[in-house]
Amino acid sequence: MDLIRASVKAYEIAQKRGLKENTFETLKHCAGEVLEANEAYNDWTFLQADETLKEHFENELADIIVCVLSICGQEGINIEKALERVFEKNEKRARGRK
Repeated sequence: MDLIRASVKAYEIAQKRGLKENTFETLKHCAGEVLEANEAYNDWTFLQADETLKEHFENELADIIVCVLSICGQEGINIEKALERVFEKNEKRARGRK
């Protein structure tokens, strides 16, 4: 999947839905999505390992990603390049270098 295109699409959909939030408000919304994902994960793992509950958890994770992509679309952030930088940084940390 082309994450740059996905970020533009996520932002366009957010606008169509009438979400005129600024980045600060969208970040707060993302935090709520993380809490929902946590609840869905708890339901899936602690109540019963049901496929419906797993799918709900997966959807909540996707909501988090859509929030982030929407911010990238709004702010003109190339998330692919940012991910590459973070992967490289984390790889160095994993090898014991800062």
